[in-house]
Amino acid sequence: MSAIGVVALVAALGYAVVNAFGAWAVVRRRSRVAAVFLVAAALLTVGAVGLAFTSPSAAVLVPAGALLASLASWWNARLVLRRFVPRRHALRAVAGAVIAALAVVAVYL
Repeated sequence: MSAIGVVALVAALGYAVVNAFGAWAVVRRRSRVAAVFLVAAALLTVGAVGLAFTSPSAAVLVPAGALLASLASWWNARLVLRRFVPRRHALRAVAGAVIAALAVVAVYL
């Protein structure tokens, strides 16, 4: 595994932990939002395992998980927090895009 693969693996697992915490934080208030956070965490975790084995499926799973994580965060801000700060969601989207790009580069290079 290359250095980019290791960075992508650690970043995807870290992002999965953040989303698992998000699911835990909102499960009593909005179970559907928690489910979306949890599915994003699962996609990122399975994608990280795919990165460890350099599976081409990781190039699909990690970006899908990152996209779903951004959508869950936006939905959480709208429904649960009732306060949407565009800068925070833009930064989260950029972080997800970087993780997704790292995963694609790690798989295909």
